[in-house]
Amino acid sequence: MNRKNKFACGIVTYFPNNDVIDKINRYSDKFDEVYVFDNTPQESDVLKNFELNQKIHLYSNEENNGLSVAYNYFVKEAIFNCDFLCILDQDSVFATENIEKIIDYINYNDLDNIAVIGPKIIYNNDYEMSARNSDINDKRYLISSGSFLNLSILKENNIKFDTQYFIDRVDIDFCQECKKKGFRVAEYTGSVLYQTLGTPTKYTSKGNHSYKRHYYMFRNRFYYNRKFSNSLLQRESLNIIQSLKQCLRILTFEDQKVNKLKQLFLAVHDYRHNIMGSGRY
Repeated sequence: MNRKNKFACGIVTYFPNNDVIDKINRYSDKFDEVYVFDNTPQESDVLKNFELNQKIHLYSNEENNGLSVAYNYFVKEAIFNCDFLCILDQDSVFATENIEKIIDYINYNDLDNIAVIGPKIIYNNDYEMSARNSDINDKRYLISSGSFLNLSILKENNIKFDTQYFIDRVDIDFCQECKKKGFRVAEYTGSVLYQTLGTPTKYTSKGNHSYKRHYYMFRNRFYYNRKFSNSLLQRESLNIIQSLKQCLRILTFEDQKVNKLKQLFLAVHDYRHNIMGSGRY
């Protein structure tokens, strides 16, 4: 099978620099359409001077709308003229050869029952890796960056990103919605993407998050578990166990411990009062 699919790329930017602009230009060489959604809460001097072309489309309202809104924008723009949409973070490193490998796989294989397919993720440049095999592995979820969304499946089944989230669990929720409707979420090991996860501290080389990120992690967990748990007991058990694990990680590995632990109480309050989306931040 050799299909000539059309591929779009959606990139979310936040205070982008010239390196991000270089990435966008490189991606435009590999994708039929490139959509940029800028979440910078002010005018971006870098994007203001960015030279657009027929392939690159920029949206910015000088607000931070979060990831769900940005991803839904990409789907809305790409769904009528492209077959697959690749979502990318500005910090991701997705080499041209790895983009080509996963595009080739999509073109030469039947993906009628796969809603999301993405490369193998290597975090924080732990080690350099070349794809040694080309397997497809079913996954509970894939992170959004590097994932290719099958737009015909999204359109036919009205699958969207949940805007109750702002950041965190956006991708997990979306993949679970796809799986609930009977579709697969798959990792293609023949392609690799390098992704940054948190910032290093004296306690750990990776995974240190801001206090705001911890707020969304705590709050969104409660919402996610309410959506997908099978019973009240399962939901509350998960809320307690997962929140305790997060607190333990903060105490063991992260800085600004008091401020980050405080986010649990703020998250509980906002979740109970249905303060979702961007919430208090």
